[in-house]
Amino acid sequence: MLANQTFVTQLLQLYHGNKPVGAGPIDLPTIDQVKFLCDAGLGPIAFKVYKEELIDSDLVLYSVLKSADLTTRAIYGQQEKAAVELTRELQGAGVVPTFLKGISTSEEFYTPPYLRLMSDIDILIKRSEVDLVMAKVADLGYVITDEQWRMYRKNGAHHLPEARHPVTGVTIEVHTGLFAQTEFYSGEYVFQPDCIAGQNVEFDYRGTRAARFTPEFQLIYTLSKWSVDESWATKLTSINDTIHILKKYEPELDWPTLLRWFAASPHLLPITIALLYYLEQADIVAVPPLLRESLADADRKHSPRKLKLLTWLLHTYPFNARDKFHGGFSRWCAHSLWLHLTNPNSRDLGITSARLHRFYMSALYGKSNPFRSVKSGLNALVYRIRK
Repeated sequence: MLANQTFVTQLLQLYHGNKPVGAGPIDLPTIDQVKFLCDAGLGPIAFKVYKEELIDSDLVLYSVLKSADLTTRAIYGQQEKAAVELTRELQGAGVVPTFLKGISTSEEFYTPPYLRLMSDIDILIKRSEVDLVMAKVADLGYVITDEQWRMYRKNGAHHLPEARHPVTGVTIEVHTGLFAQTEFYSGEYVFQPDCIAGQNVEFDYRGTRAARFTPEFQLIYTLSKWSVDESWATKLTSINDTIHILKKYEPELDWPTLLRWFAASPHLLPITIALLYYLEQADIVAVPPLLRESLADADRKHSPRKLKLLTWLLHTYPFNARDKFHGGFSRWCAHSLWLHLTNPNSRDLGITSARLHRFYMSALYGKSNPFRSVKSGLNALVYRIRK
């Protein structure tokens, strides 16, 4: 068995054809693992991969996954219809929206598209188009509450308040930027409007005009968005999008441009190295020779301890569902460590190790000790950092 083999990597291997069904023994997921896959957005994919085996061996798991599949089909059908209506309205007003995230990748990479679960329809427009676009959204029956507008004006954001349709329940999120001002990617050149403008490709979407990012920009945006998402530990849809992009476009990707973007993004480079090496070791993707050489060079420039810990976090959380099976304190520790490791200004982890160890000793032996139940988890974390 591969070092990185888990129930998640097995599913991704089977889904992407790296391990043909029937080629060898398949470990069917447990009910808890199935629930995790559904929560993480891979329920329909799990049903597609395992349905033939489950219908003969475990009707309970089969029913759970089939229910997830049917629910996603229905939701996606409503979202797809709403996206067509929106793009048609905007096309009539001279606006071509750029699809973001699920509405973009579902159409380009997934067969059928509903296999890519999404919570809403995300589009990117120019700031000068905001009033016109929001008027069209309102004309289609979508509602934004006064409270939502109040919070938006108070805090600001890179997207307008989420607009929800009271009948279908579909929500639309209109973006004028890709990252909030508080997120460190917001200041990087690659995500500025001038750079983004040259990375759009128009395409026919169900008889209407829309745009999506070039494969290169889709890759770096997907990785960046996932790395700052508070749900990184369960955001398997973004990881699967990354795999799809690499598998479909790897031979024709403009690697010199991508490597230039990676080199200019100290936040993203360690994450990219850790994730691609992990996926390769799990026999899901192959790292191209040019990228391997460049990443190996970057690897030598980064703390080996940092990259080792990032790999451990990937293996322990999104690929092993620890976020699902362990308590909130474990999740908080992992997220704090993740933020530290992805921060280019962070110092060596020796300081972090000492701080965690002092906190651990205080929590374990202090007068007030609400964390005794997480002793083993925290002990393992401290051990990993010091190793």
